[in-house]
Amino acid sequence: MGRRRPRPNKNRRDEKGYKAHVKENKLFEKYYKELGFVPEEEWDAFMNALREPLPITFRITSFGGETEELKKLVKTEYIGKLLEEKSESDKPKVICLPWYPDELGWQLNSSRQEVRKDARFEKLKTFLLQETESGSISRQEAVSMIPPMLMAVKSHHKVLDMCAAPGSKTAQLIEYLHNTPDNQIPEGYVVANDVDNKRCYLMTHQVKRLNSPCCAIINHDASYLPNLRYGDGPCEFVKYDRILCDVPCSGDGTLRKNQDIWSKWTPNQGINLHGIQAKILKRGLDLLEVGGRLVYSTCSLNPVEDEAVIAGMLQKCEGTVELVDVSEEIKNLKYTPGLSYWKLMTKDGSQFFDSYESVTNYTHFQPSMFAPSKEESEKLNLHRCMRVLPHQQDTGGFFIAVLVKKATLPWQQKKEAKLSEQKDKSEANGGEVKDNKMEEGNPSEQMVKEDEGTKKRPAEEDEDLNPKPSKQVTRRLHGYKEDPYIFMDEKDPMWEPIRNFYGIPEDFPRNQIMYRAENGQRRTLYFVSSAIRDLVRRNNDRFKFINLGVKIFGRSKSPLVPDCDYRIAQEGLVTMKSTLQKRALVLSREDFILALTKENPLFKEFSADGISKFQGIDTGSIALLYKGSESGSRPACDLVILDGCDNDTGDRCTDGQTDECGT
Repeated sequence: MGRRRPRPNKNRRDEKGYKAHVKENKLFEKYYKELGFVPEEEWDAFMNALREPLPITFRITSFGGETEELKKLVKTEYIGKLLEEKSESDKPKVICLPWYPDELGWQLNSSRQEVRKDARFEKLKTFLLQETESGSISRQEAVSMIPPMLMAVKSHHKVLDMCAAPGSKTAQLIEYLHNTPDNQIPEGYVVANDVDNKRCYLMTHQVKRLNSPCCAIINHDASYLPNLRYGDGPCEFVKYDRILCDVPCSGDGTLRKNQDIWSKWTPNQGINLHGIQAKILKRGLDLLEVGGRLVYSTCSLNPVEDEAVIAGMLQKCEGTVELVDVSEEIKNLKYTPGLSYWKLMTKDGSQFFDSYESVTNYTHFQPSMFAPSKEESEKLNLHRCMRVLPHQQDTGGFFIAVLVKKATLPWQQKKEAKLSEQKDKSEANGGEVKDNKMEEGNPSEQMVKEDEGTKKRPAEEDEDLNPKPSKQVTRRLHGYKEDPYIFMDEKDPMWEPIRNFYGIPEDFPRNQIMYRAENGQRRTLYFVSSAIRDLVRRNNDRFKFINLGVKIFGRSKSPLVPDCDYRIAQEGLVTMKSTLQKRALVLSREDFILALTKENPLFKEFSADGISKFQGIDTGSIALLYKGSESGSRPACDLVILDGCDNDTGDRCTDGQTDECGT
């Protein structure tokens, strides 16, 4: 009698006593084998990769003078010999991501357990933690870096991230926006939105590390995202140059890090999300400027969430939107071209369907979920989509499609024609037309036939450009009540003491300074770009702004500094350093290192030049600068830190910290 093959033990526990996940799902394997986008000879490698832990990846922030110095530090001080060694799996312990530009993306191929145990990683781990907190480095999954790269963001672009939390892609977009000469404030901005109020606050922490005055975080449903007004006209709405549409998905491309999906995955997860994904994509195209670029992405491998959404939307757009080939924009990335044909599977895996007409007794399948005809697929160029598979370059799974809006969308054309007709009639009658629907209109409830009259849905050709969510959606948008943003008046008397104390130029745009206290003390002052200020001024009563701007001053009253109640905030140093004409000292390399590394050094420990500079300035908060670009020695970049400690004897001292310090 043969020995029975043991069944997987669902209650098996690892060496630490935690319940171990059984990394197996027969339905998953049956579905994706049938779809065939993984070649048969690669199937075992594909499944084995999904069962392996995800490598640790990080990228160096790509704006600011510190980038090149950080890259040198990573390669010499913190990785060094690790580049030549191999891990337990016979891979190089550390590699530079071959497709991420300028050697700014890195991957540790060692397991988390190996990284924890190996003393050679200790120095690198400490460095990563410190620099991640300061915004110089971001921990981010490798495939998550791809969509922002393909958006081709320039400093003048208006950028929208529709489903932004937890914010790693938003931070990447801010980096690209800030690639300006001499770190000038960009003309453009990033609006980061998420429907989940709590996740918006988590995203705030991620984004604030970059200290950008050009980012606003908002809390709305992406499928019903309202228009942002600009200017003073009644119908002037923002159209974005770049939009990231990283939609909610089933996430089966994240099996390597989200192991719960192994036991929970069914084909119905993608089917249930198809509708909301299409709505979000449609709203994104509504808000996109003609000539603008939208990147649609998911961390799902399922074509129902990927190619089906793209194909259905391209058909509705009737040639006004094009799927573009971006294969030349990201070198050395291995991926599989998009599918032109796919099938759908029932929840129990008993049947496959390749067309809507073949479906029987299953009401949850919709025509838009199926592949178009072969001729239509070729016309839509679905092969230009990108599907990154885990075994190709040791990553997670991801899907990316890049769309360009060539002309006004068909339903927008009809809306504009209707408005123009109403305006002509009104002018003929000597009246004035008011289009309230442009701002607060409800989606049309007209029902139309679809595919031989078997299904009904709301008509999309006459939808408003700015649809209003249902009451059910509105109820979901709850959360903390936010104080309004109030901008400083040009003649506000509180600004003069600050300006005089720090020597800020007269032409500094004080109307871009804001606070959040209608009554009482203004404890914190923030600074935003002029573009963000205009957006907030026109939309503060219509939008839920969670966070924006960079903190530049905090109220800290002290009897030792009677002339000014506000100290410099560390977050605002990069923005404000060139304006602090009375309160910024340029130190030598040795003096700067002393101020940075030693707690409370005495004046006598500085050089004669440093002592004379300290003695020539009054008590209070100051910025200490190092001009690496002029010294000729490393680091070659300019640095700035905050100092402002005073003791009771009047013997001023520097605290060397890189965060705010009090008096």
